[in-house]
This record gives sequence, structure tokens and C-alpha cells, in this order.
Amino acid sequence: MSDTLRLDSDKPESHHCVTERRKCYEMSQKYNWKLLRIERTGDKTLKYDCVFEGKTEFPNYLED
Repeated sequence: MSDTLRLDSDKPESHHCVTERRKCYEMSQKYNWKLLRIERTGDKTLKYDCVFEGKTEFPNYLED
């Protein structure tokens, strides 16, 4: 998955690319992120861009 934060709009959005649309919904539910939309990327592997509200980060499970 890929991660990007875009601040060029009125509200910040985070982008995470995935291989399947359902992964966007799974991420939204697992991390309690608000999914705004799903966009096609045109890439053969990471086909979808999940757009979430605000700044999103995956937890660092290696930290104490």
C-alpha cells in the first residue's frame, strides 16, 4: 500500500493505494478512518486509491 497526505484542498486528505476496492473498506473499519471515496489509479498492481479524511497513519507495532 502507498501513503500520501494532500493538503491542497480545503480539508486534508490521506491516500493509500490498494490492490482491491474492499481493502479500502477494511482499512476504514480496522483503523476507524473516514473513507471519503475510492479512485482508480490506472496502475496494474495498486489499482485503487482510498481517500480518507484527515491525516492517517498506520500504527507502529514495533514501538513499546
